[in-house]
Amino acid sequence: MYDDPSVYDILQTPGTAAEVDVLQDIARTFGVPQTGTWYEPACGTGRYLRVLAGRGLDVRGYDREPGMVAYAARRLGPRVRAASMTDPDPPGVGPGAVAIAFNPVNTLRLLSSDAQVQTHFAQVAGMLAPGGLYLVGISLTDYDAALPEEDLWEAVRGSCRVSQLVNYLPPEPGSRVEVVLSHLTVTRPRGVEHRDERYDLRCYDRKQWRRLVAGSALKRLAGFDGIGQPLPRHAVPYQIEVLSTRV
Repeated sequence: MYDDPSVYDILQTPGTAAEVDVLQDIARTFGVPQTGTWYEPACGTGRYLRVLAGRGLDVRGYDREPGMVAYAARRLGPRVRAASMTDPDPPGVGPGAVAIAFNPVNTLRLLSSDAQVQTHFAQVAGMLAPGGLYLVGISLTDYDAALPEEDLWEAVRGSCRVSQLVNYLPPEPGSRVEVVLSHLTVTRPRGVEHRDERYDLRCYDRKQWRRLVAGSALKRLAGFDGIGQPLPRHAVPYQIEVLSTRV
């Protein structure tokens, strides 16, 4: 799917505006001015950035996949650059220039080691303005209760219909890797295409995540659930962690 940005964008874009609402609400909770720059590492096709730009905000982002950068740049121009989450200096902004950085939907878990995450957090710490925030969307793992899961996503744009059947295989004992198996069906007037893909997500339970952040260039301020409510005592399937610089 990542090799075909148009298919990715069709499938992922529905619901983006509501997700951006949550990010903006969290920023307001912490008093971050909406006039500052919003920056998205690993921005993909730029679906979040497009919504934010449409609301009059200054946006920047990067992605390591050239096809994604080219697709996003059709709407956003040079505000989207090519880079990875472990590059030392993020492109497109100077030090201390970003009010809000954000990294939703478990993208951070594509980094395969704690060391890579630490490098990325140092990158973000350098770009954040005083009082700036890094909003990280992540699903934490309960190793004792993790079970296989399955999701079906469907979307239509024009004459193209895309569906994705996703299986999530929990980590084996002693492992920190969740295996994701994707079956994509793309239906166009010229025919139907099937694509299979596998990728890995690094796992963190609550203690592992908190320990990782505590030893990084960023500090944890709070956590919210997927609709922007403060985290309850019980575990939630997806949460938005609010991080900031230590200065």
